[in-house]
Amino acid sequence: MKKVIKIAGIVVGSILGVAVLMFAIMLLRGPSDVVILTDEQVVEQNAEQTKRYSGVDLSGFDTVTVTGEKLTSDFFKDYKVTMINLWTTNCSPCIAEMPDIAKLYDDRPEGSNIISICVDTVDDKKAVKFASEVMEDAGANFMTLVPDEVLQTALTNQANIFPTTIFVDCNGKIVGTPHFGGRTGEDYRQAILDRIALIDETE
Repeated sequence: MKKVIKIAGIVVGSILGVAVLMFAIMLLRGPSDVVILTDEQVVEQNAEQTKRYSGVDLSGFDTVTVTGEKLTSDFFKDYKVTMINLWTTNCSPCIAEMPDIAKLYDDRPEGSNIISICVDTVDDKKAVKFASEVMEDAGANFMTLVPDEVLQTALTNQANIFPTTIFVDCNGKIVGTPHFGGRTGEDYRQAILDRIALIDETE
């Protein structure tokens, strides 16, 4: 019996020793270092991301919103510019900017519209429910889409930074460059106006 207790004591002692050692190493090394990009690296990253969206054409999609409404790419034809905000349900900055986007939608520039696409709602009822709650809490009256295969192939499969916001013309083709990361409502308003001006210049 004493031998069993002794062996058990050795095992417990070994486990505690490993735990203490790992804790000590963690204190010395600290948690995983946060990667902070230089301004130059941010510019390079944004340029690389922008390439992913060059030539985006969203014509031909046929999907539903998180609240069950049907929507096709014909939606774009009534607007010079549509702002499309890509987000996910586990992205805090995405959720944080929704009230600002909701306010902008209610007072958006003439000839423009706003929608969002919740990227992780594909075949996920819980994500769809959560996304609809986020929009309701933000007071957002614009539509949030569940991406179909067309939207996934043409757009959402390219996204790995959230939120990402793109702007498309009346044919669903990208105008100007995307925005990466959260912005204020005023930033987005100016971006819409800039892209309307770009379209006006080519008409």
